[in-house]
Amino acid sequence: MGLDSVDREIRLPAIVPIPSVLKKELGLLASFSMGFADVGADIFLALGLIAAFAHGLMPLAILAASVVYITSGLAYAELGAAIPLAGGSSSFGKRAFGLGAGFIAGWGLILDYTIDISLFAFASAGYLSFFLPHLVPIIPLAAAMLIFVLMIINLLGIKESATVNSALTVIVVGILLALLFVGFNYSWDSSKFFAGLTPVESDPGWESFLYSITLAMVTFVGIESISQGAEETKHPEKIIPRATLMAIVVVVFFALIVSAMALGIVDWQVLKDNMNNPFIPVVQAMPFADLLVPVVALAGFLVCLVSANTGIIGVSRVAYSMSHAGLLARRINWVHPTFHTPWITIVVFSIIAMLLAFVGNMVFLGELYAFGALTAYTVTNLSAVALRIKEPGLPRPYRMPLNVRIMGRQISLISFIGIGSCLVVFALVASLHVEGRNFAALWFVFGIIYFIMYRDYRTKKDAAEMIHTNKNTS
Repeated sequence: MGLDSVDREIRLPAIVPIPSVLKKELGLLASFSMGFADVGADIFLALGLIAAFAHGLMPLAILAASVVYITSGLAYAELGAAIPLAGGSSSFGKRAFGLGAGFIAGWGLILDYTIDISLFAFASAGYLSFFLPHLVPIIPLAAAMLIFVLMIINLLGIKESATVNSALTVIVVGILLALLFVGFNYSWDSSKFFAGLTPVESDPGWESFLYSITLAMVTFVGIESISQGAEETKHPEKIIPRATLMAIVVVVFFALIVSAMALGIVDWQVLKDNMNNPFIPVVQAMPFADLLVPVVALAGFLVCLVSANTGIIGVSRVAYSMSHAGLLARRINWVHPTFHTPWITIVVFSIIAMLLAFVGNMVFLGELYAFGALTAYTVTNLSAVALRIKEPGLPRPYRMPLNVRIMGRQISLISFIGIGSCLVVFALVASLHVEGRNFAALWFVFGIIYFIMYRDYRTKKDAAEMIHTNKNTS
């Protein structure tokens, strides 16, 4: 039995919000913080990765990758407000195309968020080692311990976790603005920056530059997090679009301006050589370095920690939603009777992330990170088009602009740009990242086999229960 046959056999009725035992605790700042923290941390992580391959053209690589982020973010804003369910892309794909698409999107997100936890806990530990140099030989162990602490916080409740995110996000935004002011006013050398804008074919070369775009996707992964908290968001029809649009503007601004500032202060080689904490050498070249370097190290530690925290929130909610929808085992959606959190998913995926933290290969983790995100982004953009056609009457508190009439329906051109850009970057990632491609292929093959077997099991079990119930009734 294949995915298509399963989907035809067992198709959900028109989706209505599942009566949720999750508490509605998230306001605008908390929702924005989830989106910014998951993406804003990428700035502290990805500078070294991207510079290693884009060289002085790093801002252009980031700009190219931002097309995927902006278009997909607008699709999330529309669908998250219209379908405020935990699960994000999984919920959108399921409604637009059926259970198979919902599973594929959700399975990609589970990979994405689990890698997020490991990747950013590792980066957080790297910045922490600035203050505690003895951690350098045991950064993987330190990362695992940080994940354990975040797991405990998440078990206590979404309010506590969101409060941590919000407070740290405000601090980090303030630090970034201060650094931009000092950097551009006292240290930035325009001739140094423009000297790095060489023709692509000569430096770094087309293959290396295209490779850098795939790594730049790491800078733009995480907008999904806002819709993941939809069932725990107060007034999601208003807050989700506002928080998403705020995150898009702030993240793209910081990603572009910070990369430009860095290349006007230090050479790209310096960023590459300091891949674990690439911001540190930039600040060391600024005035007041003795004061600023510890502040930046602290900001890097905090924002990467918040991103890892958001990863735990995201993976636990998407698995919770998929279990509710019958895509994963039912026991996964058990909610703690006291703390009202999906405790099984929090514990299971935190433990997996701890194990992955011991890998310690940031480039490999970055490759996998992009695969999961691009799967979800592609499904979301396709769902935005499909639902405009299938359900034109669906209440949409926010609608994407640039609409044209196609097949008698108003379709946003942004959706087509999003689909095209996702597929292009997906093709680049698949062709240029062999190890990541192979692991991701195994991940999805395993997931599809599980999905087919589980749906077949549920179909037979539900049929047996119905026969048993009918016999007892008669």
